[in-house]
Amino acid sequence: MQFAKAFEYKRWANSELLMFGERQLLQLSESDATFFIRILNHTTVVDSLFISRILGEADQYTADNTEETPTLPELRQRMEQHDTWLVNFAKSSSPDELKRNISFRFIDGNFGQLAVDEILLHLLTHGSNHRGMASRVLAANNLERPRDTFTRYLHESEPFRRQLAEMACS
Repeated sequence: MQFAKAFEYKRWANSELLMFGERQLLQLSESDATFFIRILNHTTVVDSLFISRILGEADQYTADNTEETPTLPELRQRMEQHDTWLVNFAKSSSPDELKRNISFRFIDGNFGQLAVDEILLHLLTHGSNHRGMASRVLAANNLERPRDTFTRYLHESEPFRRQLAEMACS
């Protein structure tokens, strides 16, 4: 699978979830609303940390979440910025760049070494896990949550797939 397509999906899924959150946040208890925002903020902070490591720059954060809870518009802006960077990076990376090893120190002080493609895979799975946690908050409160499956994304972004499938199955 292409990383660029996977990060385009991640950007779409993040946007979908934020849209549902924006529409329904006031229907959540304060603690659930805070959790919804903070778990997604955590994912974008982790994205930022690993983007810095890929670029060989100093980390922007000293923890895996911020002390302050951002507003949903602030969160959306950060997530869109990081998601767009990741899409563009994935589109432009050579196979050699994807295999480049990066040594770094995790926020907890432990050392790590990952290839760039392993970092990208981590960001994809990490984001998916925490989107599920945020979506679960909506479901637990009997609120609407996104249908953010990869197959839905593909069929919405490439509608010809359904037409080809319909012709093949007829």
